[in-house]
Amino acid sequence: MQRLSTGNASLDRILGGGLPRNSINIVMGLPGTGKTILAEQLAFANGSAERPVLYLTTLSEPLAKIVTYLQELSFGDVGRIGTEVQYESLVEPLRERPDQLADYVAELIERKRPSVVIIDSFKAIMELAPDAAHWRRTVFDVASVLTAYDLTALWVGEYAHDSVDRLPEFAVADGIVELRRLQSGSRDDRFLQVVKLRGSAFLDGEHAFVLSAGGLTVYPRLVGPSGSRRYEATPERLQSGIEGLDALVEAGWLRGTSTLVAGPSGAGKTILGLHFLRHGVEQGEPGLLVNFQESPAQIHRAMKSLDWDADALLQPGKLDQLYSSPVELQIDTIIQEVLRRIEANGVRRVVVDALGDLAKAAADPRRFSDYIYALSQEMARRGITSMLIVEAPGDTGSGYIISGRDVSEMSDNTLLLAMELRPEFERTVRIIKTRGSAHDGGRHVLRISRRGIVVD
Repeated sequence: MQRLSTGNASLDRILGGGLPRNSINIVMGLPGTGKTILAEQLAFANGSAERPVLYLTTLSEPLAKIVTYLQELSFGDVGRIGTEVQYESLVEPLRERPDQLADYVAELIERKRPSVVIIDSFKAIMELAPDAAHWRRTVFDVASVLTAYDLTALWVGEYAHDSVDRLPEFAVADGIVELRRLQSGSRDDRFLQVVKLRGSAFLDGEHAFVLSAGGLTVYPRLVGPSGSRRYEATPERLQSGIEGLDALVEAGWLRGTSTLVAGPSGAGKTILGLHFLRHGVEQGEPGLLVNFQESPAQIHRAMKSLDWDADALLQPGKLDQLYSSPVELQIDTIIQEVLRRIEANGVRRVVVDALGDLAKAAADPRRFSDYIYALSQEMARRGITSMLIVEAPGDTGSGYIISGRDVSEMSDNTLLLAMELRPEFERTVRIIKTRGSAHDGGRHVLRISRRGIVVD
């Protein structure tokens, strides 16, 4: 099946390579979700002088306004308008003879020979139909005209989700892409979903996207490895670099495993993770710190307090930092950026500090659990060793509480950090679990000094 690029590589991947050529597709969503920007991005990615893109505006937004706002977008090359991307208004024909829409579209296609026809907004035309039967005939006539020519069609409309099973255009359409904007706290999150793609596989579910001057930046949701992506676990072992801790495990930590580090605030979780990354750099293994609580300046200061050469360590290719404020955290964008940096910098060790912030950003506990599982499996497949830090009460005296976030069973190893406040302040660490390794499960004193962390 031949494909038409949307102008966005990530969206093309979600669509299985792009929209099928010679198909009719609907881009739906409430006002302000980014439908017109997506349509224009597709137009400028496919227009040529030989086969232009024909962009037809209707009664939703004046043509002059569309072209004005287009110039604020980086892909909106004004020099290509009129040749490679041709705008036409359907307002006057619709006012005079709305029942002749199909004939007018056919006449434009005959004259301009476009490769793509975009009608924005298609739903606005429906308001002119006297009844449902008339609108159904109009949809059929327009679809018949578009199908008769060698072109791909895009109908843009301000449709709500419940329109899919009520309106005839959705039965005619070969593909349906829905854009949604959801309020999350004090910010808006945007998601894209392929509702239908006839005769073609696609990546289902919700995919986050953001709008900018560059158009839509789409972040495909992370999925777990499929059967075709099986990997062999490596028997290689490595050291954490934490004095006294490595001796508690059989012969070191297995490469490609994930270690959950749980404990209360102040127990030493972040410093433990930094030790792990620093030792990796010393062994020629680039690391990545994904951090939501402490800014790069705070991490730099913490390293200097340990007499580490922070300037030499904190740089891509050695110890890279991905920092995002928990106020603006978007879980999809973070995870995709993690994978991008892993590939770009040859990362071998990753520390995520902390999972609680990702859980809040995910909103849905099931969605968070799925993402952490998929991320852990993806890093294991790549042979990347990770530490996942989570805030937890620690040892309660009558047992231990690791995490209420449904992630402890996903980790290969679990470290539980605790603090005793009476009669003397004391930090402790206990290895709760190590898959495939023998370990010392006793409680051991953990000390933080100018040397860093030492386990007695």
